[in-house]
Amino acid sequence: MTDIGERVARLEADRDHMATKADIERLRAELQRGVLGLAGLIIAGVGAILAALRVWL
Repeated sequence: MTDIGERVARLEADRDHMATKADIERLRAELQRGVLGLAGLIIAGVGAILAALRVWL
């Protein structure tokens, strides 16, 4: 059986590895920027393909 000191130390170590609300908000903002960038690339790619098809046909 573990004593109280070991249990407290384990809980404090676990707490140090948890994300804060600020960490989660920062991640959410980065993901939104990434999704918008990916959407922009997809739109540009589709536009390039449509332009190439228009020239080719």
